[in-house]
Formats: sequence, structure tokens, C-alpha cells
Amino acid sequence: MIVSKDAFQILANLRADAPHPEHREKLMLFGQFIGSWHMQVIFYDQHGAKVYDQPGLWSFSWVLDGRAVQDVLVYPNPEKALKNGPGDRRIGTTLRYYDPKLDLWQVIWLGAVTGNLGVMTAKAGSEIWIEEKESDGSLTRWIFTEITSDSFHWKGTASNDQGKTWRVEQEMFAQRSQRVP
Repeated sequence: MIVSKDAFQILANLRADAPHPEHREKLMLFGQFIGSWHMQVIFYDQHGAKVYDQPGLWSFSWVLDGRAVQDVLVYPNPEKALKNGPGDRRIGTTLRYYDPKLDLWQVIWLGAVTGNLGVMTAKAGSEIWIEEKESDGSLTRWIFTEITSDSFHWKGTASNDQGKTWRVEQEMFAQRSQRVP
């Protein structure tokens, strides 16, 4: 099969070198994560017992003329005997877009292996909360917390009682491995 060199322009056209200057301050909510991070990825069962604990890599980049941040998260797939090569690993991507008209972040997650697709909104305070109401009525919240320039703690939580109680389903502990200027 012959592939034209124009087909490879997608990555060049997608990636940006910096945040869009018009909304730079707002874009830095997720722009602070630009670069690569070594992760410790942990999953918990319904009772809070640890059922998965493996390393991973999370990379963030400016995209779409610096108007959005896209990431790729990879870690070994427990169903594939913890292999970590293409086709065997867990891999997903998130596109985080700051919407200046609504003054909020729109967030889309695609888990390519699990088929999970999430459409969420994000807000900032002392932590960054990304929230979604699932089709079954349950609530999901992903939280970036304990953020420093070289580390952060990420928690995936769920509530089946309209937010009265929350259960931690996943945690990731991040250490910066590469900073991009």
C-alpha cells in the first residue's frame, strides 16, 4: 500500500507549540501538565481492595492551534498478561477544550481498548474536577489533586446515590519525566 506524505500531515496539523495567546491564562489549567509523566496506575474493586497496580505513561500536548490539550495514557492491559506493546496495552486519549463562550472546559475521553467514551465538563478550584453523569444515572468524578510542578495525584471516583457518597475506583500517582517548554 502506498501512503502519500500528505497523510502524515495530520500530526503536524494537530500539534501546537504553545497555548493560544487569546486565552493563555485559562488554558494553563490543563496546560500545566504539558509533557510526559510516569504513572503508578491503581484500580480498586467495589469493596476498596486493590486489584491492579502497574506503571504507566501519560503524555500531554497542545493541539488545535493551542486551543486544546490532548493526552495519551498507556499502561499494561491486565487481560493480556500485563504486556505493554501496541495491540496489547491499555491506551486512551482525552481531548480537553476550553470553551470561552461558556467559560468552562469540555472534556472527551476515549478508551480505545475498553470502548469507553466519556463526555464531561471540568472546573477548577483547589483541585481540578472533571464530572460526568452516566447513562444509568450514576455520577463519575475524576480529580487532579496535590498538583505541583513535578507531581500530581489523580483519582477516579463514582457515586450511585446522587453524590452523597463517593467510592474511589482508580488512582494514579504521577511524577514528571519530561517537561516541554
